[in-house]
Amino acid sequence: MKKFEDFGQKLDNLRDNNLFRRLRAMLSVRGTAVRTAEEPEQEKVLFCSNNYLNLAEDKRVAEAAVEAIHRYGFGAGASRLISGTILPHTRLEEEFARWVGKEKSLYFPSGWSANQSILTTLPQKGDLVLMDHRSHASIVDAVRNSGADFRTYRNEQDKRLARQLAEPKYRRKYIVTESVFSMDGDWARLEILAELRERYDAVLILDEAHGLGCFGPTGAGLAEEMGLLEKVDVFTAPLGKAVGCAGALVASNSLLIDYLINCARPFIYTTAAPPSCAAGALAAIQIIQNEPKRRRHLQENAAYLRQRLKQMGLNIGQTSSQIVPVIVGSSEKALQWAQQLEAKGYFITAIRPPTVPSSSARLRISVQYGHTKEQIEGLCAAIQELTAQ
Repeated sequence: MKKFEDFGQKLDNLRDNNLFRRLRAMLSVRGTAVRTAEEPEQEKVLFCSNNYLNLAEDKRVAEAAVEAIHRYGFGAGASRLISGTILPHTRLEEEFARWVGKEKSLYFPSGWSANQSILTTLPQKGDLVLMDHRSHASIVDAVRNSGADFRTYRNEQDKRLARQLAEPKYRRKYIVTESVFSMDGDWARLEILAELRERYDAVLILDEAHGLGCFGPTGAGLAEEMGLLEKVDVFTAPLGKAVGCAGALVASNSLLIDYLINCARPFIYTTAAPPSCAAGALAAIQIIQNEPKRRRHLQENAAYLRQRLKQMGLNIGQTSSQIVPVIVGSSEKALQWAQQLEAKGYFITAIRPPTVPSSSARLRISVQYGHTKEQIEGLCAAIQELTAQ
């Protein structure tokens, strides 16, 4: 259609710059194995899933979800404030709040809607939001849509952050960050952010998307690992990663949660998540708390992979988690490596701009609890072959 010709030109430009993306259908993703619809007979080792603890395929989680479907039906049928709040929703919220030591929590259909709700509702005109420059797109877009002024900071720029927090003209000041950065695998310096929160009476909003389940004595995330849970004012926990489910939980004091229930438009005007998702998530977070061996073995796998890749002289940044980037630079090279690794039996997606900065395209390797040392060694050997070409 002529009226959309410019869209076609933009897509052609993406293709020319190795930035075009397409959807690929999976026939199966169970544990560390994957089969695609394109090659249904070829099973590959999966190294790009966020299913860190392999709970997405855990029978106990599936059984809890199926039981909820039989008892409550599949869809919730309405928004939470109409008739869509079903018993599994409230049970999940109560257990999560207890787990992370907060007064109350609220379940959202997705991490995106959770961040939209928090960051377009709490910060208002006359407030200041300071967010790490590597924050997830859901955080960035939400902050831009709030009525507050906002600025970004880098992980190491605590003096700059302090100067910004010291500005006297703002009513409230918010610090927003992920705990584990999703494309680099390194940690936010939570101890510094917590100290600045105290010094400047700021509100600390922490997204534990890639920390929940993977760190902490009970698996509650990086803030728990560092003994800082009580310093976090608003705790966001997307459930599609280590928890292996769907949706997101936000935990805070009762006043803020009640304010979100009454004023957050993305929460008010959307159909509630299926009760089966909440029931599965409840089963998963109970497993996380009761089976610390999963996160211990996950981090052992991650440490081993990081060590091997460093020995090979590859650029893996400052990662200290189960997310291990192999930064290759150009989008073309990242695509070529991903394709060649898939041909060798390893499924990893190339990550390119704008998801990561220009000239920092990479393979984002994500380790799972279920990966064997043989699978990790096989991947390293395949990457070693690529570096020798």
